[in-house]
Amino acid sequence: MKRLWVIAILAFGASACVEGNNPVQLLSAVPRTLDCKDVEDVALTRGSLNFNAGKSYRIGFQLYSPLSTDDDVLTPAGFYAEEILISYDSVGPKISFTDESLPIYFVVPAGADPEESWLEMDLIGTEARKKLETAVPTYPDEMTLFVTLKVKGKLPSGKGAETNEVTYPISISRAARCPDDQVPTYADTEGAPCGYPGQDAFYNTFGCIPVQGG
Repeated sequence: MKRLWVIAILAFGASACVEGNNPVQLLSAVPRTLDCKDVEDVALTRGSLNFNAGKSYRIGFQLYSPLSTDDDVLTPAGFYAEEILISYDSVGPKISFTDESLPIYFVVPAGADPEESWLEMDLIGTEARKKLETAVPTYPDEMTLFVTLKVKGKLPSGKGAETNEVTYPISISRAARCPDDQVPTYADTEGAPCGYPGQDAFYNTFGCIPVQGG
């Protein structure tokens, strides 16, 4: 099957009985490789983010469609995605967040294989990032951000549908940082997955470059 890779920046005409009105399901969270061309083989159960190095947390969720498909014909469209809905909660400290939404468009074919299909996105929305600026503690203290999301859309009939809802935890702290006249480099894919430093295995592994115009 040709791989389906959908990137959301915060930055089907098949018949089937779908339990819970979920024509598409979000499964395991998988990080991207350093060169941005694929995803890792091992799923992450939770994330970690050094807020001094990066203020985004990018992850891919495997996509699976239980909608039926006929192998003798072209795979029919199964789900037209229109919006990602995201809500947040936290502990250490517990703060209030505003729910966020992101208009999108992509199509998931019926029978989509989770080994071949992913949705990649930045889990920290604009408003959530503003709240975190004043809330994230300094290492070794940390807070846990719980990100809950689902994708809304419709079937070819026009009937509304949505994915299952998933909650992904991210441990966030302010750890190692660049000098005051420098910023973390987001262009060096050798220093972080897809050029986003500060997350997961690259919590304290990132480059620093002079502030532009400084």
